[in-house]
Amino acid sequence: MSSKDQPSANVLTFKKGHYVFTDHLEEVHPEGTSVPFLTAKGILITAEGDSFRGDIATVKISDLVLKQSTFIDDNGKALEAHKLYVWPRNLGSTKEWTANKLEFLNEFVLNFPIEIISLEESNGVTWKYITPENFKKTPEGIEASAAFQDYAAHQSEYFFLRRPLNEPK
Repeated sequence: MSSKDQPSANVLTFKKGHYVFTDHLEEVHPEGTSVPFLTAKGILITAEGDSFRGDIATVKISDLVLKQSTFIDDNGKALEAHKLYVWPRNLGSTKEWTANKLEFLNEFVLNFPIEIISLEESNGVTWKYITPENFKKTPEGIEASAAFQDYAAHQSEYFFLRRPLNEPK
């Protein structure tokens, strides 16, 4: 089954927690919509109240760069997330918008641990980079899927990148 036909029911939206997207950055074209969204497979540790859940799943990663989303830099400065990537010259081209978002996510998000700090209305999120060491600290009593347990058992084999040296855009 190609990513174009992938049912969006298998795709998660963000919850508060820590994420590292590892691969399968893809465009998804849901039926009845003109604009595709982007997904990626990641390792996630999400918080729900006082409990934590570890999983490996496909998440709607394009929510990181929505107009409603906010990126917090290392100095605590808030930036509108949709300004992190280079906009296309032809603002009417869905294909160019998608290509530029893919390029940004591939270069500045894949393999970089991030934290979703808060959730906004209409799928926007507030996020920042965290260190690989911070990501690898698994909370006590985490409810973990079989895939996450496998990651935890082989954690030393996983290499994650540190915050990009250059600010995006």
